Amino acid sequence: MNHWKYLLLGVLTTGAAMAQLTYSGCAPLQASDFQATELVNRQGTNGAAADPGLSEPTRMDVQVVNKGGVYDHSNIFYVERLGNVKYYDGVTKKVTLMAKINVWGKIDNGLMGIVLHPDFDNNHWLYLWFSPNQLIGQNRQLQLNRYTVKSDNTLDMASEKVLIKILAGKTDNYHSGGPMTFDAYGDLWAAVGNNSVDLDPTACSAGNNVLSKTDSSASAEWGPSNTASLRGGFFRIHPDSSDKGYSVPRGNFGEYWADQFDKQGKTALAAQYRDPKKVLPEIYIKGERSNFSIAVHPTKRWLAWGTVNYASVNDEFNITNHPIFTGFPYFHNNNLQTCNNGQVAATPKNNSPLNSGVVDLPPAIPGSINNLVNVSIGGPIYSFDPSLNSEVKFPPHFNNKWLVAGFRGGMWAVTVDTNTLAVTNTLKVDNGIFSSLPIRNFIGAKYGKDGALYMLNYDGYYNQAVNPGVTRVIYKGSCKVAVDVKAEPAAEAYQKIWLSQTDLKVGEKGEHSFSLFDLSGHKVYQARGKEGADYVFAALAAKSGLKPGVFVVKVETLQGPFVRRISLL
Repeated sequence: MNHWKYLLLGVLTTGAAMAQLTYSGCAPLQASDFQATELVNRQGTNGAAADPGLSEPTRMDVQVVNKGGVYDHSNIFYVERLGNVKYYDGVTKKVTLMAKINVWGKIDNGLMGIVLHPDFDNNHWLYLWFSPNQLIGQNRQLQLNRYTVKSDNTLDMASEKVLIKILAGKTDNYHSGGPMTFDAYGDLWAAVGNNSVDLDPTACSAGNNVLSKTDSSASAEWGPSNTASLRGGFFRIHPDSSDKGYSVPRGNFGEYWADQFDKQGKTALAAQYRDPKKVLPEIYIKGERSNFSIAVHPTKRWLAWGTVNYASVNDEFNITNHPIFTGFPYFHNNNLQTCNNGQVAATPKNNSPLNSGVVDLPPAIPGSINNLVNVSIGGPIYSFDPSLNSEVKFPPHFNNKWLVAGFRGGMWAVTVDTNTLAVTNTLKVDNGIFSSLPIRNFIGAKYGKDGALYMLNYDGYYNQAVNPGVTRVIYKGSCKVAVDVKAEPAAEAYQKIWLSQTDLKVGEKGEHSFSLFDLSGHKVYQARGKEGADYVFAALAAKSGLKPGVFVVKVETLQGPFVRRISLL
């Protein structure tokens, strides 16, 4: 699929074409269909638990607790920019301090990200993204660490495991990244900003700007357009219990573009993209400035986010289903040039003496949505699960809808073409169906396993917040009709097939077939089995010589096909 062409097809319509969110057989959504409960905020208002010291919450994650297959309560883990890791107990309605991380907390740096491992209930792993207070020589650094949460809900600091460490600039006040999320297959996606001082467009003429050839702290060519750096983009890894702490899934930036250049007959360039010293294997997206949001569709694996650009009036939102170069520092928005740099969007080049990656970059991709808001904050993508036993889950009207917002106001439900990912509609919801929700400088959100929406209010600018906190939004309307989800069938439909991160067990009676496919559709392993078969993925990988990566597993029984994606370590 030619992403750089089809993104140009995206159109914005906010008028009569989509005045309401609708679903066949159900009434259009109304504001009265949604109920917001503030779980925790600084002042303890609106029935929320009080956290009097709450200041600059940057990210959160949610642990939904079920009892007997029914939602019981939600626990919230959240972090503050200046180093506090906090825990809201959904039973006691109290907040406790889990740990204090020693961070360098200047401007956009500090403790900027938190995410729970998908198997958190068993392994108790929690990941933090932050700027340590220690220098590497004269340079700052950015770091991804894993910790184990103890039974008293404090961090076991002795369990610290460093997974990613990025060399940053010497001043690097801005855009350190932090948004992280896991997908349904156990892969961790993370955003890293350019981490450079580049806020003044008038500096272009003075040479003291994003295209500086001498100062890495003021050069995005040392980060966003440098394929040997994780700065200025997104990376994707598969965390595990190995010594390294993760493996790299197949299909990331280097592998994807090497294949594309091979198809174009550019074999020498393809070889450079396969060189892990020239293109770091963890990279998924390059060309970002300030990408402080992340969303991954649970099954379709669309990656979506908001980007704050060189001049904030040129902000953009992006959505993609494969690795891309989004253009910065040469282009932003609808491929507008920065600093009249003379680059060509179809063939950008990084000729900077600060560049340690490849020179010839993939085509620069224009934003999927441009100029919608000032300070673009992307939200989550909803995947309606008809098998989920939850009375509060969002309705099918939101299926495949992407929430986006502006930090200083405005929230929209975005519709994309599920084949091309072209944006076809945006519906403003903060003055419609979400008009009663307490939105105070929205900075992030996610859907919990209960299908409810959890929103984080930053409420202010740096230390000027009045009442930041977390809100849970539930659906209480009448639409309970199942939607036809044509992605992977729900595992719950197969009562006797059990899939974990390590193996797949088949309890269905009679014979069955078991197959593994790579993401291009080629069958790489096949076997037949009977009731009680246990397919251990590590053993299959060793037996078949499969490299680590994401595969499709398919089991065919008398009950029908069971299809899922898995990540082999």
